[in-house]
Amino acid sequence: MDLYTRVLELDRLTSSGRFMEALEKFYHPDVTTREGNQVPVISREAHQVKLISFFSNIERVNRITLHRVAVGNDVTMSEYTFDLQNKEGHRILWNEVLRRRWKNGLVIDERYYTAS
Repeated sequence: MDLYTRVLELDRLTSSGRFMEALEKFYHPDVTTREGNQVPVISREAHQVKLISFFSNIERVNRITLHRVAVGNDVTMSEYTFDLQNKEGHRILWNEVLRRRWKNGLVIDERYYTAS
């Protein structure tokens, strides 16, 4: 499977809210993830714990929209809008670009660039 096909499949899982399946299928066990300038999260397992914690406060996923994908030189970028509702009833709406570096068909490094 070429990189373009891989990122489209990863983004299809993400857009449908199947985050854990995407993580298991497309992320290297030693992946590093990072939001902006925050401390990196190192390992697929640690990233899974972070996702579980985040989504434990989410009541509903209203919509996840993938706008654009760019691919080149083992790097992909996916532009999303996430529309969620937390358990307190507040809407969470943010736009994000996920920059991913790939190694041997798996995401080895992912960084999030977010604008509310």
